[in-house]
Amino acid sequence: MPNNIHQNLLIAFQNADLEAIEALLIELNNSEKEKQILLEFADSRDRDVQSFVYSKLYDYDGNDVIQAAVKGLQNEDEIVRISAIEIIGKQQVFEQLPVLINSLTDSDELVRCYAAETIAFLGTDLKDQLVMQAKVEQDEVARTGLYYALYSLGATEYLTALLELLDSESHVVVIRTIHHLVDIMNAANKDAILPALHDLSQRELPVSIKEVLSEYLD
Repeated sequence: MPNNIHQNLLIAFQNADLEAIEALLIELNNSEKEKQILLEFADSRDRDVQSFVYSKLYDYDGNDVIQAAVKGLQNEDEIVRISAIEIIGKQQVFEQLPVLINSLTDSDELVRCYAAETIAFLGTDLKDQLVMQAKVEQDEVARTGLYYALYSLGATEYLTALLELLDSESHVVVIRTIHHLVDIMNAANKDAILPALHDLSQRELPVSIKEVLSEYLD
């Protein structure tokens, strides 16, 4: 039976049948074999398959997964690049910090955002590089990650810049900002953050923003 499952998985991957792949991986019930199959198809020419593979690889450790993540940072699909950044962050691969720094200038704003957040998560003192990027960054999505990272690394003066993003016209920016503000909130800054969130809740807001606020204010 396992050999049949493996053969069916290969066929499903070749056909880019994600629903069948998901079901067969559950049936396989073998994490090491699953990891090897995922790594085998990390270079698939199908973008949906690539995105699926990298999202699944997040659950695995090992140097082979790290090497796939490093390679994924050069992928043309921004979803793959984001997943690769998340894998590097989860495994705390400090030696890959240079490639994360390069991702701060990625063509996609969300990739730049995730790169900044991951640098902060790793807790390394790279404030100078982040400050330089923050000075030239034009996109609000990317700035949410940069300001959050800088504050997390001790540059508390960036709290004001992060709070100002609550006024963005982009619901994506506002939602990410809310999550970041709640994450960094402590006794020293809650008197600035909580009133700002309460003021925001009094405005006419999209349902998506209201739902996020209700998680923290109700």
